[in-house]
Amino acid sequence: MKRAEILSSFVRFLDEAGFRLDLEDFDSRLKLQKYVFLARKFGLDLGYNFSNYIRGPYSPDLAHDYYDLPEVKEIKIPDSFDKEGFLELIKGKDVAWLEAAATILMIYEDTKDLDWAIERTAELKPWISKERMEEILKDLKKAGLI
Repeated sequence: MKRAEILSSFVRFLDEAGFRLDLEDFDSRLKLQKYVFLARKFGLDLGYNFSNYIRGPYSPDLAHDYYDLPEVKEIKIPDSFDKEGFLELIKGKDVAWLEAAATILMIYEDTKDLDWAIERTAELKPWISKERMEEILKDLKKAGLI
């Protein structure tokens, strides 16, 4: 199955799980970038390359693909994807949480240094309080991502 078809299935999966995305809306596109980035940690790697950008991990190829999603009749996502774990992590999370969590994970993946990942994310996102950062870390640890 082609990557765009899996992405379309993933968007539909999110919609059916209550995470409605309007890809004409900036916040929805931002969320999708972070959802796809985080989904890799739960076994759904669509092969997008991400780089750290203004609002955290960003993939230009993903941005290109979500503007031209094919219709899918049914959701086809690889069995390797831990849907429940993924949904548990993102449930109730806002854009700022997604942005910070994905940024921490991206820096941590690159450096394997959690202290540096936290410090660097705090520098890049000074509007996120220390308390909120601790909440995010707790969530990421609970999910087994760090």
